[in-house]
Amino acid sequence: MAITTYLSTYMDLFVGRHDDYAIQLSNGRYRRAKQPLTKHDIHDHLLGVRTYGTYIMDAAGRCRFAVIDADTDDGLDRLWSIQEQLATHGIVSSVERSRRGGHLWVFFTDPVPASQVRAWLLRYCPSDMEFYPKQDEGKGYGSLIRLPLGVHRKSGQRYPFVERGSTGLVALTLTDEQRIAWFSSIKRMEVPQLVTTPAPAASTSHTLFSSPPQRAAQGPSPIRQWNAEQDHYEVIGRYVSLNNNGVGQCPFGDHHTNGSDTKASFKVYNPGVPGGYCWYCYTWQKGGSLFDFLRYYYHLDTQELWERIRSEEIQS
Repeated sequence: MAITTYLSTYMDLFVGRHDDYAIQLSNGRYRRAKQPLTKHDIHDHLLGVRTYGTYIMDAAGRCRFAVIDADTDDGLDRLWSIQEQLATHGIVSSVERSRRGGHLWVFFTDPVPASQVRAWLLRYCPSDMEFYPKQDEGKGYGSLIRLPLGVHRKSGQRYPFVERGSTGLVALTLTDEQRIAWFSSIKRMEVPQLVTTPAPAASTSHTLFSSPPQRAAQGPSPIRQWNAEQDHYEVIGRYVSLNNNGVGQCPFGDHHTNGSDTKASFKVYNPGVPGGYCWYCYTWQKGGSLFDFLRYYYHLDTQELWERIRSEEIQS
């Protein structure tokens, strides 16, 4: 892929507003540039010469993407859960590491009004996380987010897009070659249209997917509900020989010496909340839910595993 095509693809994915942008300072804050963002600027950003932020909405108040920002130590783990929930509704997302947690991105086939994006996806964002776009169209520039794959000026680090693998996090965008391959693999979502319907009483109309003033309380995702309905000792016991304390040899040998757990490092326990984490490997220093266990065991992504469970190709 030629450099101009590479930069154009990057801008089409990640740049919200092209006629202005923000420059990240050494303290992590931003200063508005007050000039158009160019391919030369993006090239400098990717080289680490400077770091830029993009305004989520374009000049017409439309968005090319939405982001859920989790700035906590357990942010990535929580974003995986949101990603699973989105996947059960056919919504494909990507996760990027950040200085204090992670960002979950959903990319769109076409730019759409911010109000339409918020009406569709805001419900998936927990109240202690930030959702971008933060505002509907018609309210100024709105919020901005650091452009991916550059160097964070405060930490001096780059933060790649990642996915979960059987041996931990797998970085997808460390090199130009990886980025090009990942760009071509991204699935963009078509944002549902707002549908105006007759109101039952005094008001003249209301819209489906309208943006609520507060996030509605969400019930458990289908995957978490499925987790809660299973006997995790019985299911995992089909794959691991467990003693009376729920301890056995870890089946994920890649992170053990010579590819095999000889110290019985794996333990199954009762989750703190229904459908939550129920196993842990002390050598790997990683655990997860029953669904996570099966995903690692069968080397499947979230959507494919869920489809196989629902079709009973994988028995619970």
